[in-house]
Amino acid sequence: MEHSRKTTRMRRTALVAGLFIAVSASLGTAQASARTSAVSGATAAPSDCPKYYFCGYKDANFKRLAFKFKDCYVQEIPDGLNSGGSWYNNQSDGTRAKMLNKQRVVIYTTPGAPSSDAHGNWAPVWYIDAC
Repeated sequence: MEHSRKTTRMRRTALVAGLFIAVSASLGTAQASARTSAVSGATAAPSDCPKYYFCGYKDANFKRLAFKFKDCYVQEIPDGLNSGGSWYNNQSDGTRAKMLNKQRVVIYTTPGAPSSDAHGNWAPVWYIDAC
């Protein structure tokens, strides 16, 4: 009986340790991805994203323009942007756009314009404040 308890305890400890390592690695990767995916000082804006606009795309690599905002207030993004996508901040140099969740809480602020993310994720974003 004592051997069985020790074995169970060791398995449980190994499982918890393995889960901790997996979660830590996953969080580290996600944080590194969030830090490196947005590119500050982007070189050339997509042709459908005019100067002074923040543009959102349905697909990665700036494909299928979904919206372009230039006004400085919170605006709802169009329905159907549930995952994937990309964005390009082509506003005045240094202008930072804010992405907000369903509760209108800022969840991400872009680097100063021009900046972009060719492989973003619209799932948590409901609103944009372009400047």
